[in-house]
Amino acid sequence: MYAFVGPTGGGKTTTASLMARLYDPLAGQVLLNGRDIRTYTAAERSQKIGFILQEPFLFSGTVKENILYGNEQYQGMEAAALLTALESEGLRELLSVFENGLETAVSFAAESMSLGQRQLIAFMRAFLRKPDLLILDEATANIDTLTEQLLEGILAKLPSSTTLVVIAHRLNTIENADEIFFVNSGEMQQAGSFQDAMEKLIHGKRLS
Repeated sequence: MYAFVGPTGGGKTTTASLMARLYDPLAGQVLLNGRDIRTYTAAERSQKIGFILQEPFLFSGTVKENILYGNEQYQGMEAAALLTALESEGLRELLSVFENGLETAVSFAAESMSLGQRQLIAFMRAFLRKPDLLILDEATANIDTLTEQLLEGILAKLPSSTTLVVIAHRLNTIENADEIFFVNSGEMQQAGSFQDAMEKLIHGKRLS
């Protein structure tokens, strides 16, 4: 688990977006498992990389259709079997926040849902893919503390081979990171201990 901390506008989300190939660098290259990320097809990247944004993108349809989008493993599964699968992954409890569970309607603009609910859908969609790399960009910023603790327990079930990258402003979110990086104006440096990261975050300023 790697954590990115730094001042607003310092480049944390930009760095994560490059890692997920939401766009390409102007120079150099991004390597995924030692291979230039540009050599992977879009389908391959979507299986290998999960990216949960602070404001996730949802499709018109249902909660079920959104969390299973592009996931061949669960496509065509009957509702009862799917609920059993979600139970085994620790995700079923998250459905309680949706009025009609898996069949809750989702609009493109998702105006009928809170940002926290939208983040939960994005979380379930990414988690079920068991990606090699899972990036959480302020992914629990609009979720209550109890649900956030539940998500932490679910993340603990990810395969040991999964690399987790967390961008967060709440320092308790990064306490358990294996390495913390301070990101400022496109530069990254190891922050050292959790206490060092706190000092850098408190006193760090965006450099122009």
